[in-house]
Amino acid sequence: MDLTAGSPARSRAVTAMIVSYFAVLAYATATNDPRAVTLTELGFGVIAIAVGTMLYGQRSTTGLRSVLTVGAGSLVAGGVLNFGAVLTRSSAVETLSSLLVFLGVGCYVYAVWRS
Repeated sequence: MDLTAGSPARSRAVTAMIVSYFAVLAYATATNDPRAVTLTELGFGVIAIAVGTMLYGQRSTTGLRSVLTVGAGSLVAGGVLNFGAVLTRSSAVETLSSLLVFLGVGCYVYAVWRS
């Protein structure tokens, strides 16, 4: 499978991860299964890191390079911190992780809006 930056296979893989995340999230919500809840939390971190990596690969856009770099770094850092939040069950780490992910998504939306 070609997972280079910009490849359709890479985009499909990330899309499949996001769809799977929401399927497991729906299951975890319906059944209140603690293992499924933990799996969704870990999946959130994996998706944040994957999207941040893809965003970093797309930062060749002139003028928006720094915004995309900040967005990519925020997503990756938020994903890594999400793993720390799962391991430590620290609400402070979880909050920081969520804020970084929101910052990363916000930078991406800004870049799309400005392009």
